[in-house]
Amino acid sequence: MIRSIIVLTSLGRRSFSAGGSFGVFCCLATSIQAETIQLWPDKVPGFPDDYAHKAHVVVDPMRVSDTSRATMRVFPANPKTATGHALAIFPGGGYSILAHKHEGEDVAKFFASKGITCFVVYYRVTRKGEELGYRFPGPLLDARQALRHIRKNATTYKIDRNKVGVLGFSAGGHLASMCATRYADKLKGDPVSDVSVRPDFAAMIYPVISMLADYSHTGSRNKLLGKETSKQQRVAASAEYRVTSDTPPLFLAHNQFDGVSSHNSTMLAQAATKMKVPCELHLYPQGGHGFGMGVKGKHLAANWPTLLEQFIKRIPTKK
Repeated sequence: MIRSIIVLTSLGRRSFSAGGSFGVFCCLATSIQAETIQLWPDKVPGFPDDYAHKAHVVVDPMRVSDTSRATMRVFPANPKTATGHALAIFPGGGYSILAHKHEGEDVAKFFASKGITCFVVYYRVTRKGEELGYRFPGPLLDARQALRHIRKNATTYKIDRNKVGVLGFSAGGHLASMCATRYADKLKGDPVSDVSVRPDFAAMIYPVISMLADYSHTGSRNKLLGKETSKQQRVAASAEYRVTSDTPPLFLAHNQFDGVSSHNSTMLAQAATKMKVPCELHLYPQGGHGFGMGVKGKHLAANWPTLLEQFIKRIPTKK
C-alpha cells in the first residue's frame, strides 16, 4: 500500500510527514530495437486534410519543435532487470518546443536500465502562432494514442498492460496530469477504441498543473488554450480540479522556488489527499527549473529518479 508522502529535502537531512492504427518506421515484428513509431500514419485529428505535416524541426541538439505528426521512440527495458512496467515520457517546453534530450532520452535510458520499458513521446508543439491543430485537445490526443499503442502491443514489448504509467516535465507534466485526470473525457477526434487510456500511475517533475491566473504558466496556457479563453476552459484544463477517487497514484517533484510555481505541485498533492489518492511529493528547498535528471553531488533534486523508481515498483498491480 502506498502512503501519501510529502518530503522537504535539505542538505544532509530529510524530514518526512506521512499523510486506432499505428505506423512503425523500424521493424517491430521480431525484436524490439530503438524504433520510432508514427502515432498518426493517416489523418491527424485536429488538422486540415491538406496540412503539410512534419515530424519535427530541430531547434538545437537538445530541443525540437513544430511536431505536427506525433511520433514515439522506444527504449526497451534491460531484460536482466525487466519488471513489466512501461513509462510514456512527455518532455517539457511550454507546448512550444520539446526538450527531448535531458527530459526525454536521458530519462528513458535511466529507467530502461532499471527494467522499465520507456517511450519518449514527441507530441504536437509549435513555435508558430496559435494554430488550432496544436491546441487542446491535440497534445492529449497524441498522449492517449501513445498509451493505446503501448497497451495494444504489450506482448511485443514484454510488458504488463496494467503497469503502464506516464512521466512529464514542466508542460509535459501538465500533459501527464491531464492523462491522469481526464482519461474518461470524450474528446473530438479521439479514435473509438476499447483500449484503456487511463495510466496506472502518473509522475510529474516541476510540472505546470493549473491554467488559472495565480500559478499558471502563461506561455503554456496560451499555446494550449489560446489567449482568449473562458474561466470554464481554464478550470477544465487544471488537474487540481479534476482529481477523483479513481485518479491513479501520483508522484511529484519540484524545486520550492522554481519559476514555475511549486504551488502547482502542492495544490495537486492537496487535491489527491482530499480524495484519498496515493501521492508522493518531493519539495527541494532551492530554485531552478528544467533540471532534468539533476546533477549528482551538486543538485538536491538529483535523487528524484531513484525515488520514482522505488515508487513505481511498489504500486500494487491491478488484477
